[in-house]
Amino acid sequence: MSAGAQSLASSPLGRFAPQATFLLILVALIDSQLIGAIAPNVAEGLGVRPSTVAWGVTAYAIAAACVALWLALWHQLRDSVKWLPRSALLFGLGSLITATAPHIGIFFAGRAVAGFAGGMISALAIAALANSSNYDRRGRRMSWVAVAYFLAPVFGVPVGALLAGGYGWRPVFAVSAALSVAAAVLVAMLPLPSVISDESRDRHEPVEGRREGIAGLWQLATRTRSTRLGIVSAFFVSGGLVGFTSFLGIWLTKGFGASPRAVSLVYLAAGIGAVGGGAIGGLLADRIGKRRVSVASSKLMALALLIVPAVAWGTPLFVLIAVTALFASIRVAPLQALVTEIVARDDRAVYIALRNAASQLGIATAVAVSQPAYDRFGMVGVGVVCCLATLIAWIGIARIDDPHDRSGSASTRSRLASLARVSIVAILAAGLGLPWMFSILVTKAGTRPDERDRPDTPATLGASFEDVTFTSVDGNTVSGWWLDAAGRRTTIVMTHGLFRSRWEVLARAVDFWKRGYSVLVYDLRRHGRSGGEFVTLGYDERHDVEAALEYARTRAPGNRMVLFGVSMGGAATLMAAAESTGLTAVVADSSFLSLAHTVDHHLKLVGIPPIPFAPVLTWMTALRLGFLPGQFDVRDAVRRTSVPVLFIGGTDDQRMPVETVLRPLAAASSNPLSRTLVIEGAGHGHAYATSPGVYVDAVDEFLLSVP
Repeated sequence: MSAGAQSLASSPLGRFAPQATFLLILVALIDSQLIGAIAPNVAEGLGVRPSTVAWGVTAYAIAAACVALWLALWHQLRDSVKWLPRSALLFGLGSLITATAPHIGIFFAGRAVAGFAGGMISALAIAALANSSNYDRRGRRMSWVAVAYFLAPVFGVPVGALLAGGYGWRPVFAVSAALSVAAAVLVAMLPLPSVISDESRDRHEPVEGRREGIAGLWQLATRTRSTRLGIVSAFFVSGGLVGFTSFLGIWLTKGFGASPRAVSLVYLAAGIGAVGGGAIGGLLADRIGKRRVSVASSKLMALALLIVPAVAWGTPLFVLIAVTALFASIRVAPLQALVTEIVARDDRAVYIALRNAASQLGIATAVAVSQPAYDRFGMVGVGVVCCLATLIAWIGIARIDDPHDRSGSASTRSRLASLARVSIVAILAAGLGLPWMFSILVTKAGTRPDERDRPDTPATLGASFEDVTFTSVDGNTVSGWWLDAAGRRTTIVMTHGLFRSRWEVLARAVDFWKRGYSVLVYDLRRHGRSGGEFVTLGYDERHDVEAALEYARTRAPGNRMVLFGVSMGGAATLMAAAESTGLTAVVADSSFLSLAHTVDHHLKLVGIPPIPFAPVLTWMTALRLGFLPGQFDVRDAVRRTSVPVLFIGGTDDQRMPVETVLRPLAAASSNPLSRTLVIEGAGHGHAYATSPGVYVDAVDEFLLSVP
């Protein structure tokens, strides 16, 4: 450092040295993450496919991964104060090469130069921040790193993408080059001071027999249990986070039909949470302890990764994603502060570079493992994979030695406290975990296996039909069959039950068609061939019923309209009938009273005490799916339905008993033409299968009686 620079660093302006380093890290991070956002612009300018441009990310990552070896080979490069501004200039050169690249080969070369320099900046900047503060205040220093990590995608990448759209992609990288040079000047003028306490000096004596090159890297990584765990934790920390975020946008788009604008708002919420967490993580670490904060935030993040995929679209999902990002970012500063303390001062830059390489490998592995998990189990599968990665990271972090954390001393009091914590966790797991798992199993279920690949169609039973699709009001794509008939000038919209599909009502649909009724049969969301992320037990399925009704009206505009549903389909049908106009009648076969009543009754059937599990399961399911339990009251919907309803049940129905479910529903109807049909010996949803002739005759007679 020159005398002028030393003087400026010791002046009042010197207190802005961390901010100068933060600016450099931020510029490098924004530049490195821009490719994904502006790949189409680059591809068009260079005359290649966008997927080819994406290889620029690979070139960047490979070059960045080589930094650890370079630092190990050239020991003098570890002088962070000296080499940090030079790395910034090299980064600017890489961005300039990228901006002026005449073809894709030079573009890749520019990204490789920028990647190498970016890896240097990351390692040297973190080492410099660590060297500029004592351990008890290092968390605050590392908060600058954490904020830069998460501010880059939230602020910088959208701005860069906007500039690329308005002025082209080359000026974006030219601006990046200019900002890198400006940051280099600032870092050179405002270098971070080097501070080392006597305690730290005593703890990190020079290591005898230190090796160079690859052998030296291996020796550094495996020197102690803490250094080994520091590398392992980097692999799983980054893998658990990026593996999840890599599929988040896909899930929101495919699962909920979210628009690009809505998805961007979700990421904005996550970014705000992440920036906030990065800012407070270091402060908490300096007050509470680096390892403690890292461990606690990892535990909470692991839990959040299981919760988010089980929540339906809405404000709660936005909030949970932001909270997950908050937990993920809180641990960044404490962890960086902790791992820089477990190696000698001169080894910090090399060790950070090693951890960065492990992070990149962890990201690649997590994404590779999460892909088949997403294909098979959806976002829940990704959540489980990333939760496990985060739990492994937590275990590793918990075993890293924190020289300033005295909480590890054993005592009777601490053992009792640990026992109390374990007991509380066990109680919560039984009282909340089991209902949560059951709720997910039900609401993530679909059509049972024996119906998934059935080849028969209405034509198999002698009816003419047409494959149709339509969209519900909340964006769900619905698939079904349209059976056209002109005899009765009446259309029946038929809805199946939980775990079933259109095949459940196929035979009776053909029976009604043969009697002259037009019939629309279809698959509810997440059943059969229809899309959808969650089963809501009839609450949101009412939108599918409403969409089916509107579609039927377009196909037969002069027909009378009848809604028909079985079990969950019956509940959805009655809920939709209360909100629809222009109906002639409703047929509800084996519907239930309400969500709360159904949960309570079914727990009794399987021998589980309703208290406390029924209220927990009811509220947990309702809040996950975006409504309050009181809003899902089928009996109240019947009260609000003015058209006549035929209520069908069976004497052997244990799930929806005649006396406690069917009769109260029928009593709630105010229309004098409403009727009940109870089939002797029929179980739940099996009235038609038990007595098909009686069933069809009764429905036909009922519809004929309605004017």
